[in-house]
Amino acid sequence: MELNNQRAFQKIINPDELEFMRHVRTGEVDGGKDYPAAGDSSVGDHEKQIAYEAKSEWLRHLSGIEQRKLTLRNTIGQLRAHLNSEGESHVDNLSEAQAHELELLDQQHGHLSAEYRHLEEEFEAAKDEKQKLEHLLGRPLDVEHADYYIPILVGLAIAEVPVNRLAFELFFESMPLVSLLLSAAIGGIFIFFAHTIGALLKRLQCKEIALNRDSIYLSITLMAILALILMYFLGLMREQWVDVSEASQVDFAALLTSAERQHKSVVEQFLIGSKGFTLLLLNLAIFAMGLITSVKRHDPHPGYERAIDQVKKLEAKFLAAKKRHEAKRNEIIKAFSLRMADQGRLRKQWEADLKVAAQELDSLEQKIDADRKSLVLATARRFMAYQNANRKARKSDPPAYFLQDQTQIAETLL
Repeated sequence: MELNNQRAFQKIINPDELEFMRHVRTGEVDGGKDYPAAGDSSVGDHEKQIAYEAKSEWLRHLSGIEQRKLTLRNTIGQLRAHLNSEGESHVDNLSEAQAHELELLDQQHGHLSAEYRHLEEEFEAAKDEKQKLEHLLGRPLDVEHADYYIPILVGLAIAEVPVNRLAFELFFESMPLVSLLLSAAIGGIFIFFAHTIGALLKRLQCKEIALNRDSIYLSITLMAILALILMYFLGLMREQWVDVSEASQVDFAALLTSAERQHKSVVEQFLIGSKGFTLLLLNLAIFAMGLITSVKRHDPHPGYERAIDQVKKLEAKFLAAKKRHEAKRNEIIKAFSLRMADQGRLRKQWEADLKVAAQELDSLEQKIDADRKSLVLATARRFMAYQNANRKARKSDPPAYFLQDQTQIAETLL
């Protein structure tokens, strides 16, 4: 939090070009309206807002400094207490015991343990495989929207539900839940086909490995035909539902005995009207979105992304194991270092820390004055940026306070 406050205050006293442009634009807008009025002698609203923001940040900055001063005072008190209460003493040399514990740690959790070596070997093997593919392909991974791919597909599948639900109302009018479930299933099938076709189309772009392209073309064709047939019959069912709704009666016998009709009747029955054609177009649009997303999501090489993900996964596991080992090792070293530290050396450290803390505490008072001056100057610069732009954009004379010392005005407002 203290670091954030310091950054925020530094941004206030060291405004960048964007900050000045913000006030310039406000000045141009207000100047175009001849605001503040030429007769105004008091500081305008925008300058007051600038001063309010600066003052708020100043108070937060002061609060951080006071907290730091309190911390320093506590530190100085503790150091003085240590120096007054601790006498010179010596401890036994524990280097041998420390070395023994570190060796035991390496055997249990470090580079001498079987688990650590196994993780390291897996990680190195995965890196080698990834480097081979990078050398073979000579390009970065060609994927887009990887993080949003699954949510997009789920969203498209959900979008299929209201589109196709009415197509099943003809047969399941009394069971809307069944219509809903069937629509969801059909939507899932369409999105699955779009995902699979998109991945296969992207794979056809891979020239570095041998592919059974005839098999891939056949799979794409069959899935596309099946998807189009499903879309067509959904549109036909939708059209039938509209016809039945308009006639206020369901002619199931005509649907079940359509094969026995005259040739002309069959053709007419399987023609899709505007309602069914609209449903067909909607399904095609959603299917096309899924297909395009799938093409962008997948890399042409089937193993490239998997190799990269494997390296990341094993690297995370290996680094986690290494971090745990190093943390335990550091704990041992730190504990023994504290126990092996010479009291005289410790006293010197305390004395040095005390001197540094006292110097920093003294410097904070000087820092407050310097920061206050920097804040006033930065605030005045913001005033002038606003006023110069305002003066150029206005038609009337500027207000009187524009001609005053802006540094003095900033000092007064702050």
